[in-house]
Amino acid sequence: MAFVALILVSLLLTPFVSVHFSDDVKSWCSQTPHPQPCEYFLSHKPDHSPIKQKSDFLNISMQLALEHAMIAHGDTFSLGSKCRNEREKAAWNDCLELYDHTILKLNKTLDPNTRCTQADAQTWLNTALTNLQTCQDGFIDLGVSGHFLPLMSNNVSKLISNTLSINKVPYSVPTYKGGYPTWVKPGDRKLLQSSSLASQANIVVSKNGTHDYTTIGAAITAASKRSGSGRYVIYVKAGTYSENVQIGSGLKNIMLLGDGIGKTIVTGSKSVGGGSITYNSATVG
Repeated sequence: MAFVALILVSLLLTPFVSVHFSDDVKSWCSQTPHPQPCEYFLSHKPDHSPIKQKSDFLNISMQLALEHAMIAHGDTFSLGSKCRNEREKAAWNDCLELYDHTILKLNKTLDPNTRCTQADAQTWLNTALTNLQTCQDGFIDLGVSGHFLPLMSNNVSKLISNTLSINKVPYSVPTYKGGYPTWVKPGDRKLLQSSSLASQANIVVSKNGTHDYTTIGAAITAASKRSGSGRYVIYVKAGTYSENVQIGSGLKNIMLLGDGIGKTIVTGSKSVGGGSITYNSATVG
């Protein structure tokens, strides 16, 4: 009898809890720019506790954005077989990379071991949102949006936009000291002011082959094999380097130093006209 009574109590309480939870979600989601996806996905997410304060709402909203970013990444990956030409394949491939970066930023923001200020979170969330817009722009730039964009439609951008509005950091005017932003550490300032960069660099790149490497790309590859994650300085001597330099998201604290404007010149030749989207045409990315 006690067991039956327990079931009856449970059945009687369940509708009440459901209604209370629904009102709770509705109240919090009404504070965001996109309340509909917020309400829908939170109401179908039974594995979290009632939201008591803003920090809880922000955390849950970021987890929601991350979960759906990962789903969208998988959906985008599955579209690879639908690419009809090289232009579609180029835009699709860049979208996969951009989704990777978005997931990385959301994970970093949520990681309790990351020293993440509210301003840091705003920057990383903005980056995640920009990545998704860049993905869409790539298809539009190459004129292949009609076939793909309807298939890639999802609510990830809206969910990330909601997290930005919840986090909301007011703009503060940057401060400077000695011509440098105050966030530049004294050691970094000293390095930038140094007149003997070659002696302080881990790798030196020169066009004439008198140093470690003749291309920046080769120096980046060498840097990726280093041990540790401390600052790694690549000094690029004067010259014109015709290459598109890509520094992967897995590389930390890579610092490129040159001989100054008009002396160390890096120039690439990728463009939308040549079949690359704007994102992938960056000289240094």
